[in-house]
Amino acid sequence: MKSKILLFLIIFFVLVSSCARFSSKGAYLYIPELYHKSGVEAYNNGNITVAVRLARAACDNYSLDDCNLLGKLYREGKYLDKNDNMAASYFNKGCINKNGYSCLYLGDMYNIGAGVPQSDKKRDEYYMQGVDIFMQYCNDNISSGCRGLGESYILGYVEDPYEEGINYLKKACSKKDGAACLILADYYFYRADNKSEAFTYYETSCSNHSTEGCMKLLDMYNRDKTKDIKKASPIISKADKMCKSGAANLCLYLGDMYRNYSRVSKINPEKSFDYVRYSCEFNQPYGCKVLGDMYATGFGVKENDGSAKSYYSKSCSLGYSAACNN
Repeated sequence: MKSKILLFLIIFFVLVSSCARFSSKGAYLYIPELYHKSGVEAYNNGNITVAVRLARAACDNYSLDDCNLLGKLYREGKYLDKNDNMAASYFNKGCINKNGYSCLYLGDMYNIGAGVPQSDKKRDEYYMQGVDIFMQYCNDNISSGCRGLGESYILGYVEDPYEEGINYLKKACSKKDGAACLILADYYFYRADNKSEAFTYYETSCSNHSTEGCMKLLDMYNRDKTKDIKKASPIISKADKMCKSGAANLCLYLGDMYRNYSRVSKINPEKSFDYVRYSCEFNQPYGCKVLGDMYATGFGVKENDGSAKSYYSKSCSLGYSAACNN
């Protein structure tokens, strides 16, 4: 009996070891899908190939946010070959099943006749359908509904007072919707020119796990000399944890931060390399390109042309076309 238990344990540890990847500071299990609950989350974190794979599987099971993501990717043609017919199909699937954003995007396609016939009537119908869906969700105290409704106002899908949209976004943000807080912060920073309010909402966005919110919060610490840089330390620690949990975009940001002197960090080639390596391991296309550059120039790592070419190739395969010529 003891020999069977011993054999089982040996097999188990061999299997675990085969899945493990090691960093210079410890070991972690590297299975990208485990870091993300959905294709949307993977995409927001910069893990594009995993995002597409998860989104396809989830959309087939009627995860409407993932259907909407696929529609956007086909519409943009950045990471998938541009295909307006496929985009309209995914937006239609999302809209039928009450994804408000899909309805708005489908209305946009009818507005210009992309993948569907041009029709002002259909455009207005889908715009209104999207707004109605958001209103229903918001009335049910679902934060994403209030966020979508707020965006509908400030992006002009609803011809009503602009301030109403801000109020809906504030309602969503108060429910710890980090994405809504980020939209508010961007509004105050770029449109209202109110840096104080922007800073407050970037803080709230970051505290509610928005990777972009954390990046922009650190940017404000770097740019605004009136800010106490000591207060940035907890943000950097939080960003570090989020990075190592799969937030590839944040890893790349931290790598860039330590590559260039800033108020909150000094140049540290080794730290920069580690963070950029994380971003590439999480399949951030541009991160792999930067990692190739680091090997090519010997920044933070010993110069190695072979490794540089390997990472340029990975970057190219992940969709960053500028790396294909390196």
